[in-house]
Amino acid sequence: MKKTPENTFVLIDGNAIIHRAYHAIPPLNTKEGQVVNAVYGFGSILIRVLKELSPTHMVVTFDLPGGTFRDEIYEDYKANRKKADDDLYDQIPLIHDLVEAFNIPIVEVEGFEADDCIGTLAAKVEKGSSDTRVIIVTGDKDTFQLIDDNVTVHTMRKGISDIVHYDRDAVMDRYGGLTPEQIIDLKAIMGDASDNIKGVKGIGEKGAIVLLSQFKTLDGIYEAIDAGDPAIKGAALKKLIADKENAYMSQELATIRLDVPIKESFKDFKRKPVNEEVLLKMLQEFEFTSLLNRIPGMKNKVKVAPRKQVKVVDVTAESLNQVIEQIGKNDSVAVVVLASDKCFLDAKIIGVALVDKENSWYVPAKLKGWKKVLQTNARYLGVDTKETIKQLVQNGVEPPENFFDISLGSYLLHSESRAHDLTALALKYLGEKIDTDAKQESLFGKSSAQLANEAQAIYTITKHIDKEMKRVEVGGLYEKIDGPLVRVLANMEMEGVALDSSVLSEIAKRIDARLEDLTVKIHKAAGKDFNINSSTQLREVLFIEMGLPTEGIKKGKTGYSTAAQELEKLRDFDPIIAHIEEYRELMKLKTTYVDVLPTLAHKSTGRIHTTFNQTVAATGRLSSSDPNLQNIPIRTEEGRKIREAFVAEKGNVLVAADYSQIELRIVASLAQDKTMIEVFNAGEDIHTTTAAKIHGVSVDNVTKEMRRSAKEVNFGVLYGMGAFGLAQRTGISRGEAQEFIDKYFEAFSGVKKYIDETLALAKKNGYVETLFGRRRYVPELNSPNFQLRAAGERMAVNHPIQGTAADLIKLAMIELDKDSNVRMLLQVHDELIFEVKKSEADALVKKVKKVMEGVMELRVPIIVHAGVGSSWGSAK
Repeated sequence: MKKTPENTFVLIDGNAIIHRAYHAIPPLNTKEGQVVNAVYGFGSILIRVLKELSPTHMVVTFDLPGGTFRDEIYEDYKANRKKADDDLYDQIPLIHDLVEAFNIPIVEVEGFEADDCIGTLAAKVEKGSSDTRVIIVTGDKDTFQLIDDNVTVHTMRKGISDIVHYDRDAVMDRYGGLTPEQIIDLKAIMGDASDNIKGVKGIGEKGAIVLLSQFKTLDGIYEAIDAGDPAIKGAALKKLIADKENAYMSQELATIRLDVPIKESFKDFKRKPVNEEVLLKMLQEFEFTSLLNRIPGMKNKVKVAPRKQVKVVDVTAESLNQVIEQIGKNDSVAVVVLASDKCFLDAKIIGVALVDKENSWYVPAKLKGWKKVLQTNARYLGVDTKETIKQLVQNGVEPPENFFDISLGSYLLHSESRAHDLTALALKYLGEKIDTDAKQESLFGKSSAQLANEAQAIYTITKHIDKEMKRVEVGGLYEKIDGPLVRVLANMEMEGVALDSSVLSEIAKRIDARLEDLTVKIHKAAGKDFNINSSTQLREVLFIEMGLPTEGIKKGKTGYSTAAQELEKLRDFDPIIAHIEEYRELMKLKTTYVDVLPTLAHKSTGRIHTTFNQTVAATGRLSSSDPNLQNIPIRTEEGRKIREAFVAEKGNVLVAADYSQIELRIVASLAQDKTMIEVFNAGEDIHTTTAAKIHGVSVDNVTKEMRRSAKEVNFGVLYGMGAFGLAQRTGISRGEAQEFIDKYFEAFSGVKKYIDETLALAKKNGYVETLFGRRRYVPELNSPNFQLRAAGERMAVNHPIQGTAADLIKLAMIELDKDSNVRMLLQVHDELIFEVKKSEADALVKKVKKVMEGVMELRVPIIVHAGVGSSWGSAK
């Protein structure tokens, strides 16, 4: 029986992982603008290695700047590699710091690559030793040549999450029976374009495998050629003879050195505990809150920053009134409510913890009169207060009038971040790990001590957030919009909306029938049956069997992309593309909404109670989840019909009120564009006017197609769409698209001036604001990366417009909610949905239009269209 190795030595190819992480993780910025996506990805890999491989010994190797011995052999080695972005290079020192914080040794030797260091270190472990297994973690396959009975390789197949384990058998399976020892000669023949290793021109992987399967080595191949072996003939023979020198040079370049002068010995790489203090500081600095929970051995061991721990007093019937009086004397008191269930409809209040500057109390809900602890004149502090409000109301408790939410305060300060929960804020402001899902310590959930600890953290964090909010002057925004909106949204979520599942059943039947029909058409066009949902099979059908053009189609390591934007480029080449697009759209509709919505209706109400999120979108727009109502497609007939499943109860109707072209009206006002203002003030159609100006025709001669393309210009140009994007969206040439854009800015010169001035101000200040002062920092504007910088410019122009529209509808919601007779159910983009008795619908429509149109004043009229119907769909 084979003995299990006592030691596990993990060697990480630092450079390979850095590049993988940088390209796999979307751009991440700290609030200071530092790009840290590669640091985050590298940290994720380190944590995964520690957790899954349990190394006893560990090392990270890096390349040093400057050439290596391979450059002396071949001066064009890696010459065709494109220089990486500065954003990647800027993160390398940060990653070194991160590795050191994990207390992992680093090895880098001048004149050698990271792979050579890995090879040498692996060789230091005695070959065939049963005491130690060696695992190499890398982003490429160069180290396959090092694999033996005790050495394996973990490499990333895609991004940084799809990791594949290679041992000797796996290598042989992957390379047609070749052993790890033959990988060097395989590369010597087939070359390596990424390293500019030439190999033998014209002989690829398959041909090289055939040769090595028969002749075993590069020497064996050339010995056979010298001996006149008839097995090597024709074109292959000529290529091998012509490139013999390149083959042997490639062999030398591909060989990982095993003799790098490394002074450290095996014992120097013994695994040590992470440097908790340094690592915690780094996590806070980079805002990597989500990584903390994943670090083995660190959870629950983080040193708590100095914070006065107040002993929890369990309130009794005798002391309750005294405690209520004491709470009322406070300027602020933090509160955490303990409920039996996260869903407010099923939640029973168990108790509440309250903390002020000097005291900490736990009040059980079984005490008569306990509700009064939440009804003093103190300023109550909480986190995710919307959920608390719903739980309290469901249990017949009036929530605090003055309820400050630290999550919202954090969001107003750092809208570009999504880390506003208590765990993230405690880590950021207190340097403390608070696990709000900690193991239960009582029959009823968390102990009073756990609740009090959360409340104490909220109290302390509030001091930091108050100070920051005062400094950047966003307190008024909280008091006027974001704070009051919490109660409004809570009311809407408690109301919910009725669902008619029979409507969805009918839609499902139609979609299933259409999917069957499309499947037949797609298979017929392809000439074979295949799994349409498999990108691999679809790729093979479209680009290999059908031979559709691949020019301009993105290509990854697995082949040409079949993503929607790529297939769109092929729409005019074959009818199968349109069928596939429709198939995908219907399948997504079915699996995301039609099949799922009935399962989300609560058993006690039969209604959908979506969750509205205030702290997700950086622009200030609301989002929704469970279900996401913002993304129900309305461009297709079946998508629009889904809205018909949202219905009014018997005797009621739904009222749908929608702002008309509100973002363009805001643009006209912000830009003070004379032409746009004239169009809106005259009550004319902005898209028709735009079409007339860019096509050079009269308004009467504008066709539907002209208006459609003008609409794309109106919205696209404002948000950074260039000629290429406009051409794709409208089907016109890039030249025509650029001409349209030029004519647009000529006609609406005020808009062009506004965009230029906004970008200049954003670069100067580092942020942009809405009309109401909602701020968004845009560090991307200073990025040396063109794509990031372009994205920053789009964000800078977008935020004042879209953010002002978001603030506008929020103000309308707050005003409408003041009327107890108004039942507001949903908010989707620029639209509000209400439920009302049928006899009162007309009066509600008038009230809603008056409030929504009059909640603020622009330089042009604000127009609201309202409809009434038995369902959301019919009310449009």
